[in-house]
Amino acid sequence: MEQADGARPAQEAALPQNTPLMEPEPPAVRGDGGEGLEGRAGRVPGTSPDVPAGGAGAREAAGERGGGLRSDSVPGTRADGSDGAAATLELIAPMIRKYGLEALEDFLDSCRRFAAEGTVNVAILGRFKAGKTTFLNDLMGRALLPVGVIPVTSVVTEIGYGRQERAAVEFVDGRREETGVERLGEFVDESRNPGNRKGVARVRLWLPGMERYRGLRFVDTPGMESVFAHNTEASRGWLPNVGLALVAVGVDPPLTQHDIELIAELERYTPRIALLLTKIDLLDEEGRRQVEQFVRRQLEARWEGGLPVYPYSAKPGFEAQRRRLETELLGKLRKEGAEPFEEILRHKVESLGREAAEYLTVALKAAERAESEREALRRRVLGEKAALDDTRLGLELIVRHAAGTSRAAIESRLRPHANEIAARLSREFEAKFPEWTASLAAAMERFEPWLEEALRRELAALSAAQRQEFLEPVKRVSRQLSQALQDFRNRLSEKMLEALGVPLKTSQLEMPAAEPREPDIRVGKIFDRNWELLSWAIPMTLFRGVVRRHFRHKIERAVEINLARLTSQWNDALAGAYAALLGESKRRLEALIHTVVQVLNTAGGRTEEIRGDLARLREAVLREG
Repeated sequence: MEQADGARPAQEAALPQNTPLMEPEPPAVRGDGGEGLEGRAGRVPGTSPDVPAGGAGAREAAGERGGGLRSDSVPGTRADGSDGAAATLELIAPMIRKYGLEALEDFLDSCRRFAAEGTVNVAILGRFKAGKTTFLNDLMGRALLPVGVIPVTSVVTEIGYGRQERAAVEFVDGRREETGVERLGEFVDESRNPGNRKGVARVRLWLPGMERYRGLRFVDTPGMESVFAHNTEASRGWLPNVGLALVAVGVDPPLTQHDIELIAELERYTPRIALLLTKIDLLDEEGRRQVEQFVRRQLEARWEGGLPVYPYSAKPGFEAQRRRLETELLGKLRKEGAEPFEEILRHKVESLGREAAEYLTVALKAAERAESEREALRRRVLGEKAALDDTRLGLELIVRHAAGTSRAAIESRLRPHANEIAARLSREFEAKFPEWTASLAAAMERFEPWLEEALRRELAALSAAQRQEFLEPVKRVSRQLSQALQDFRNRLSEKMLEALGVPLKTSQLEMPAAEPREPDIRVGKIFDRNWELLSWAIPMTLFRGVVRRHFRHKIERAVEINLARLTSQWNDALAGAYAALLGESKRRLEALIHTVVQVLNTAGGRTEEIRGDLARLREAVLREG
């Protein structure tokens, strides 16, 4: 799933709070077959497709497939039976409703989804050619995942224990197909599925040989920072699902700013992060010692106590390093049972609790102010109406700019293919035309359905090939809107600190982009009515050449017209996606504004009530921490 010495389980196309971008449905047959692949109905949004919605059934389903950590306790509670993160969630949820903290509802939902999932994902993350896929192949004891000297992995792959060896491919349009493990490369290899043209959401692999890791799910993701932007996008989109993060770093270079930033980003989602120092076979013993010391010093300079570092190579002679990784990390994780999952869930819930406590602290400070001061306080923090309108307009301008350039961008990618499509269809026509020459009526009867089907086939293939390019602006707009909202949150936090002495360090969850369905390929009328009326009277023996030329002209014209139609269809589809993103960004902005207004307008008579709730919340968060 990756390059030559890449072995990475990382993220998946899209899940939990980052619900995977739902890419367009191509005109293809559904292939949901396959025993053991559950239906989609009733699943918790954003959870792994094989985990039904919540409860014991979810845990048992996960445990049956070797995908989840099972415990007799309810997901999110401690193994010893005491109240855990789930209880804290149930404490926070009514407070969010009680004080109108709409801005935290998305974060609350993402924590609940993680609790329902009940699985620890061991994600191997890092730059392309960092050795992630090689690591996974070594772990499995088989070279099932493709490696190479260039970026190889294009989609996320999950690997876990199963009583029977099998593989399943899940597509972004909702289809699911079982396949042989020997065919994995057709779906995950960048060279055989360039730009993920096949629309694969993820590949899942079950192996009896992974029984020693039963209860864990290893995830291989595309390498980050390669020339293929969609690879980085697929990996980052999976980050919220991470349980144990293994950041793969090769010895050359041993550590980069990108690696540091990735680790910092991972801290938001998990307290369990380790560094996998790969390709150590390239160095002699002294070189390995120097590189390991350098990496440890860099990590200690940024994180108190540093992070665990595991030197690794799949080559003979490095068995001791592999045993250490197994004993100290992977084997220990397996033996700990449900505790790692609960620790990670507590980490997420703790973050949510801290943000809720910040809002209640603001509410308390506001409640202690005189009634006459509150309106001035609100204006000081939020600014005048014109300033808020400017923020709303900023969101609209991001979308308008993308929508305004959309048609030209689509056309520039489709139009250059007109001649090659027309040439292919003309060659196909010349091969078929001799069979149609009994009469003009017979020729028309055969030509029109042939051209319609051939055009549909060609345009569907072109549409699928260009899909990722068409959808990239949607993802870019999603990122820009998310950043604009985070900038607004940061300004709000600064003003809150100035006005009340309390920062509001809330985080903007990534904006999920609901990607449009791929347009249906519709072909317009080939002939006008006059030709149809006269066709019976025109002898083909005299007009065969004229008819051939006319048909060839019709091919060229039909290609041109229908490429323009496909351009319009894609433009309309993207316009809908942009509108949905704008609506979601405005909803989040208004929820944040409403939340701030609510806490700043808290009545003075509620100070004791707020103090009590704040104390309970802080006690719960500290207990979880």
